Amino acid sequence: MRTHPISVRLGSAAILALSLGGCSASDYSAPIATFADATTAAESALSDLNKTVTGEYTEFLSQQARTNPRLVVKAADNECELGSERCRVAIIDPANPDKPGIFPPDPLLGNMVVVMHDIDVYAQNLAALVADDSAAKAEADVNSALGSVEHLANTVAKADGKPAGTVPNFATPVGAGVNWLVGEYANQVKLAGLRTATRKADPVIQRAADLFKNAAIFGSDPQRAALVKSFRERIDAYQDDQSSETKLNAAVNAAKTYDDLLQSKPGETFQAMGEAHAALTKALNDASLSWPQVFAKIKSFAAKAQELAKIAKGLAALTEGNP
Repeated sequence: MRTHPISVRLGSAAILALSLGGCSASDYSAPIATFADATTAAESALSDLNKTVTGEYTEFLSQQARTNPRLVVKAADNECELGSERCRVAIIDPANPDKPGIFPPDPLLGNMVVVMHDIDVYAQNLAALVADDSAAKAEADVNSALGSVEHLANTVAKADGKPAGTVPNFATPVGAGVNWLVGEYANQVKLAGLRTATRKADPVIQRAADLFKNAAIFGSDPQRAALVKSFRERIDAYQDDQSSETKLNAAVNAAKTYDDLLQSKPGETFQAMGEAHAALTKALNDASLSWPQVFAKIKSFAAKAQELAKIAKGLAALTEGNP
């Protein structure tokens, strides 16, 4: 009996449809959206922390330069000359001349903010990819995601001081029989794109997580001292007027906010982000993790990001109330 070639192709398409029935890009929509929202929250929190803490440290250095006669204010070594590449002011303590304070200081969390920004751009590209309604849009967004991965790799390499690799463009996965399935081709482009993008991005994201896993907001005792004064002024004000409930509450609130800041570890947010992305990559590429396991990792990252955001808001409120 002769088999018609069209029947064979339709039969193959039907088998393919059945085999792909439990694997749709929309299945990944919620976890990817949650991951993308968490990266946005983390970037915003780090940016706010960076602005506030750097501002406080800048004010501290300025106050020290104006009020501490022991300090020497001069051009930084080998700078501000005719052939110099930089010209910055250094504040030097004669008791510790090897550790000058550059004024104004570089952003204290600058590298973290830049890296998390690039991770957020990548995550938003993943979210856009899941929402695409055509293969053409999906292919474009896959390449946007891969482009953001390459940019992220360069950013991390710059922060890490090591070379970055190159991420290739995405090749549209045209397979036998796929075009026979109405709407399934776009779904397969999205799935292949998500798998490719996460697989290429994961080593870069793990490198970023490892780079900042032990990061702290404070890099030195002077930076701590810059923020201690906010609390000290409030506790001293209460000591001068111990009958004042308002001043007592102000001191307690300042202590709580500063304690939260001391306990916060931005590196933990990066670590949770790395674990969440690794879980997402595994679920997409080899199904070795269940979606409840993946969601648990992503929700843990989201919680860390929200915790960091809360600390950032608390610190901003503390410093705004203490001009």
